[in-house]
Amino acid sequence: MSTDKIEDLQAVSQHVLATAEAIRKLEEEKRGVDPGTPRFQELSDEIEQLAEDMRLVSHVETGLARDLAGVPGLPTVEEADADS
Repeated sequence: MSTDKIEDLQAVSQHVLATAEAIRKLEEEKRGVDPGTPRFQELSDEIEQLAEDMRLVSHVETGLARDLAGVPGLPTVEEADADS
């Protein structure tokens, strides 16, 4: 059970990192776009959608963390990544 949950945490963590990077890139692009253009609105909408996705995935991560709370000797996500 714990092994599956650690693997789930790994997947969630990778998703959060990838989404954060995508948001960063879009925000950097948006900073150079005229706020009155359709492209600015498109970028804003995409960033908002990614942020909502990250919120939902983070909620799953919180549930996994609660499930694993108090279990001794678990690897960190970083350690689990290195072992896989």
